[in-house]
Amino acid sequence: MPHVTGSAVYESFSARDYGGNVSYRAGNLIESDLYTPRNGRSGVVVAGPSSLLTVPGVIVSEITHALATFTQVTRIEVDLKTDLTAGLHRAPSLAAAHNTYDGGRIVRYRAPTNARLRAQEFRDLMAPGIATAIAYAWPGIDNSWIRQFIHAGRSAGASTVVACATLPQPSHARAVSLAGTFTYADAVLVGDDTQAKELMSVFGHSGPFVESHPALSLDGRGGRSPRHQITAFLPKDDVASLTTLLAAFDAIPEAWIETYNLQVVMRFEDQLVPKLVEDTYHKKYVQLIGDNMSSLDLKDLCTASSALSIAAPLIDSRAFSIAIDCGVGTVVLGNAQRPDVGRGYVGGLLANRSRSASVHVALIHALRLAELQFPNPDTWFDLAQRVVGSPHPFSIESAS
Repeated sequence: MPHVTGSAVYESFSARDYGGNVSYRAGNLIESDLYTPRNGRSGVVVAGPSSLLTVPGVIVSEITHALATFTQVTRIEVDLKTDLTAGLHRAPSLAAAHNTYDGGRIVRYRAPTNARLRAQEFRDLMAPGIATAIAYAWPGIDNSWIRQFIHAGRSAGASTVVACATLPQPSHARAVSLAGTFTYADAVLVGDDTQAKELMSVFGHSGPFVESHPALSLDGRGGRSPRHQITAFLPKDDVASLTTLLAAFDAIPEAWIETYNLQVVMRFEDQLVPKLVEDTYHKKYVQLIGDNMSSLDLKDLCTASSALSIAAPLIDSRAFSIAIDCGVGTVVLGNAQRPDVGRGYVGGLLANRSRSASVHVALIHALRLAELQFPNPDTWFDLAQRVVGSPHPFSIESAS
């Protein structure tokens, strides 16, 4: 089956082919060849996981909202498992809390779990004139639907793109394990150059164009110590938040505690602060740091931590800014539904600073994500611009 021609994706890539070889460009964004919709086509269809209790679902939400700043987006929610919302071990997403308003530029549909009905739904939602069809793949989960989606997109004359996460996991969870699923797409984007080259070697000269983009990389913190290092940043003399945090830490079963450690970074004058730490049940595994810290010291702490917790961070919070730079899973303790910080940061989780159970669940969730290095929020807009190619984003204001 030949690739779609007359499409921005395929033709801009083909322009970089040399002697029939698909060109792989490691530098990611190339200003001179941003995708530009042709033949009067516009609009994007995005398909992928939707549960905002999972990292893949939150990432697809961020990609969708970034694309909506450029064009109308149809989002197809594809969740082949029925138990994604089961259990109490997941915390609310900080990034998702900021995406409650989309300016009316996103239309959502849920794909059927039945394969035949799902294929028909994909065909029905590929409206005439759609420019690009994007599928988000997460190695290790069921991605069988992507073949159907690519086929529907190409049948409608749209450019077909697969955005595949790069994970710090064994070989079975690498993008190359899905090469057969991606083979008829026009382009495949992955998170790093190594996995892009692996795909290139499989596809050869006639397969999709492949390139890397940092928004799709969650690798960089793998191979860490099995010890769970939690670092919490609390406002000066915030006894209430400290009490909640220590109660959450004490909820860790005694049989497991030897693999956990809590550092509390908190300036204090109130002598109740060290007393609370001394009186906590797991005091042997808690350290109180009351000194002023430089940005370099803060970065070292964040880099060495498995998970972070920050109470009521302000918009200019040094700790939260460094947490994003390090890509660490971070729990924001607060009482507001939508904190001032965290827009676009998929490594952020929310917890109620007055409820120890909420904090405990969020910290355990963050620790499960310790090997992931989360992308900088700016990369979503960058990725959307790469795919859509519009230099004039629309303004989507938050609902008042």
